[in-house]
Amino acid sequence: MGKGLLGMKEIAAYCGRAWNVILRWIEKRGFPAKLIDGRWKSDRDLIDEWRRDQIRGAISRQA
Repeated sequence: MGKGLLGMKEIAAYCGRAWNVILRWIEKRGFPAKLIDGRWKSDRDLIDEWRRDQIRGAISRQA
């Protein structure tokens, strides 16, 4: 991971969302985070790409 985020608090803060929203996204929308050795881990670049993909998908569904 390039620009790592450690812990749900950091991940949620980076996304500007509550931790329970992030957990829902992980479960239902393929949000890029994993529980490794009892701690949530993710990456800013992966999150940014996931967000772009979400936007692309929303735009294509509108067309």
